[in-house]
Amino acid sequence: MNVAELSRMVENLIRFGSIEQIDYAARRVRVKTGNLLTNWLRWRAGRAGTTKEWDPPSVGEQVMILSPSGVIENGIVMPSMYCDEFDAPSANPNVHMRQYPDGAAMMYNHATGAMVISGIKTLLVQASEKITFDTPLVKNTGAVEVEGMLTYKNGMTGYAGLSDYSITITGNLIHAGGVLSSNGIVLHTHAHPGTGGPL
Repeated sequence: MNVAELSRMVENLIRFGSIEQIDYAARRVRVKTGNLLTNWLRWRAGRAGTTKEWDPPSVGEQVMILSPSGVIENGIVMPSMYCDEFDAPSANPNVHMRQYPDGAAMMYNHATGAMVISGIKTLLVQASEKITFDTPLVKNTGAVEVEGMLTYKNGMTGYAGLSDYSITITGNLIHAGGVLSSNGIVLHTHAHPGTGGPL
């Protein structure tokens, strides 16, 4: 092996470039590094065993190519580095953040203890057995729709707000135990004149 060939192989051990083309089905990319456009190379995955992760790179993303023995055809693409086109979404050292192309973001500030998920349109959480919110307060700023049975164990209070009625129920209403009162009048002990006793 001559000096020129050895120098080329050493140079190819670690190279920097930007992603030019992506084949998502094959999990391969082509990288522009200097004047060279590589063949199709694999990119590094976060997890690829019994636990799997899918977080593909983007065209224009700056990456590093690690090439065993200096053979770039066997290189592995290692995302990623900030650049002018894809700058960091935050400069706060207390923040861990992930931002998506549509503007949605997930952020946790370990100094304040606040986690924020913003910019999404829908959220689906599926659990085959149970979901537990272990917190003193759950606040909802919009309407709540319950399709199954609604059960509460420690009372319920509310205000009419901007609507005409606090509670509207369509169908049967069954009350058992305790008292049912309205404006201080207990239903089962209240009597109208001439009825001879409570209703």
